[in-house]
Amino acid sequence: MEKKSSIRRYPKHIAYIEAQGDDQDYLMFLKFENHYAIPDIDSLIAGAELLLNARKKTLVILTSRKAAPPYTASEDEFVYSFCCQLKDYKTLSKTINKTEILSTDLLFELLDQIAESHSAFKQILVGQIPFDLGLPSEMNQCDVIVPHRGDNKYLRTALKFLNRIDFTSIYVGIDQTITKDMNELISRYNDVDFYNFSPTPVGPYVIRNWLIDQGNNPLIFFQDSDDIPCGDRFSTLSAFMHLNNCQMCGSHELRMDYFKRKLQAVRFPEDVKAALSGAPYFPLLHPTACITRKAFYDCGKLSEERIFGNDTKFLLYSYFVLSSIRNVPEFLYIRKALPGSLTTSPEIMLGSAIRRNLNYQWNCDFQDIKDGLLKREDSNLPPVLSVIPIEKWKCDIN
Repeated sequence: MEKKSSIRRYPKHIAYIEAQGDDQDYLMFLKFENHYAIPDIDSLIAGAELLLNARKKTLVILTSRKAAPPYTASEDEFVYSFCCQLKDYKTLSKTINKTEILSTDLLFELLDQIAESHSAFKQILVGQIPFDLGLPSEMNQCDVIVPHRGDNKYLRTALKFLNRIDFTSIYVGIDQTITKDMNELISRYNDVDFYNFSPTPVGPYVIRNWLIDQGNNPLIFFQDSDDIPCGDRFSTLSAFMHLNNCQMCGSHELRMDYFKRKLQAVRFPEDVKAALSGAPYFPLLHPTACITRKAFYDCGKLSEERIFGNDTKFLLYSYFVLSSIRNVPEFLYIRKALPGSLTTSPEIMLGSAIRRNLNYQWNCDFQDIKDGLLKREDSNLPPVLSVIPIEKWKCDIN
């Protein structure tokens, strides 16, 4: 059915597009900080319609397509634009104060409500303009590994979006006392394997290693419990890895910054090994990554001697073991920068003294190995597995 669209323009390069038709009506909210970034509206509508018509109950976040950085993560533009079915927007926007809608970052507030499970959306996609809909969707069987410590509402949201994905086995490791609301969550997801660990905290690396040992699927996806996977994450990474014979692959991240209450695009180099050859910076975000089961064990698992930083150590070590490490140049992962997390707590946050010292030590060893001055096995990069007895048991709700 051909639709007519009403387009209203507001200050600060905001366009409001509301299609008129049947129950397929949708709203598109566009905001651009630079008027040169405004896309061709007709092409944008056509691409958005293709996405929305194929996927109901979907929020499509919109940003510009840009080249990936060559060596390390690039904190790029703030993201404001989105489109979705009009009725879904109206339902969700009722949970936000009208004054807040006008005075705050609307997309961030909508995503925050979705993260609180206050929506009927089944998936979130990020469309880069101009759209590239050509990547094949191929899904190989995979294990999704989710360590959890913190507010259970974040895990509830992650499972809501993870549980919609076929061909996955989901393993959750709980690194805290089981509470009543956790028991309710466990009972709701019969097809998810929940395990509890003690004494707490054992840390995410012990949990990831043990949960990976429980599965047997050829692909392993990492996922943090307070983050949100995009709806095309699994099929896109799986297809890309198969087509490119890739052993480990991540993606760009869309960062929900709860300190600024802004949504920001963070891009990563496409060829991670080439980036590391230049310098051991920050070319891959571990939670966005998928790795083949063989590659994970070839790297000797994740190191377990501390509860933070070992994903960086794993990446540096994997450089010498794996032949192909890449990032898909798409946004497939929504990461929350939250107060109190392992990357924002003052003592061990990114940039803290202890992390700087570890990174200096690892980077020096990395460069010495590359230069032939140090054997890999004599460096600080090989994994160190814990010898502390850990209790774990499966959580069954009868």
